[in-house]
Amino acid sequence: MSHLLAMPMLVSGLVAGFVVGLAAGGDWHHLERLDLKLWPVLLVGAVARVVAPLLGGLALASSIAGLVLVSLVALANRALPGASLIAAGSLLNAGVISINGGMPIDPGALAASGKPAPADGLHMILGPETRLPFLADILLVPVINNIYSVGDVVLAIGGFWMAFRLLKQR
Repeated sequence: MSHLLAMPMLVSGLVAGFVVGLAAGGDWHHLERLDLKLWPVLLVGAVARVVAPLLGGLALASSIAGLVLVSLVALANRALPGASLIAAGSLLNAGVISINGGMPIDPGALAASGKPAPADGLHMILGPETRLPFLADILLVPVINNIYSVGDVVLAIGGFWMAFRLLKQR
């Protein structure tokens, strides 16, 4: 389910980083100095990810393109804390999706979550033919009853670190 949630994982990481950064004495005014390179490309990537489930046969291509664009923006801004993790997480997800023709999801984790298999054209059940299964949606987080990939976790950590460090910079 990470495929649909990778962008929210990044957003969740950023929001958590802002909250913790402010609680730790960070200052919003530090963001005024932020010079985010290629930010319009980031918007295109985000839109590509959001509309992907609505595009039928183009859903996979749109989602992969969105992940790659997010990675490119993160790499262009690699001097920012966490940007390299955001790029890595996006590329991990794009890679496993590309090599398998969709994001594999662990049937055991799916059963444990009580959720039905996503019928979004973007996910597939992880099986013996799945390549790079350790990068699939295999991490069930019971507290929020959702299933994530390693790429999602890396994205969230990168977003958290970026927001936290930007607020706490001197």
